[in-house]
Amino acid sequence: MLSFEDERVKREAFKALLPLYSLKAAAGYFGRGEAVEPEGWLEAEGVGKLDERMFVCRAVGRSMEPSIRDGDLIVFRANPAGTRQGKVVLAQYRGPEDPDTGGTFTVKRYSSEKAAADESSWRHTRIVLSPTNPAYQPILLDADDEESVQVLAELVTVLRGAG
Repeated sequence: MLSFEDERVKREAFKALLPLYSLKAAAGYFGRGEAVEPEGWLEAEGVGKLDERMFVCRAVGRSMEPSIRDGDLIVFRANPAGTRQGKVVLAQYRGPEDPDTGGTFTVKRYSSEKAAADESSWRHTRIVLSPTNPAYQPILLDADDEESVQVLAELVTVLRGAG
């Protein structure tokens, strides 16, 4: 991990390096626009073309095993566009605490069911944030809970053995 003062950060930020945030800080920054400093900068070799919406967080817990293990470094892209259906996302929700993090941020696979609200719009009838590990329960949100969840970022890749 490189410090903020490292000369490479000035030259290679978002070209070969990505910022590492704590899960809480990353979600706070991308969720509410609060200025939060990264913990440092990491090499992002093999990730592909980088951009300023990308960042890294350390996985917490075992709910996404075996695809994401506790302590893995996860590369996300903030403010995803388009459908989230079936994608692994970083979500913030104002409901029961995540059993892994003990907080309101979670990394889970997103799925939703929708219904027509009127002729030109739709609304969610159900959102499911699913773990990969069968030992964990999904987070189920109904139409009344729709406003309580915000998808902050989507998974780009997992950096195994980097942490």
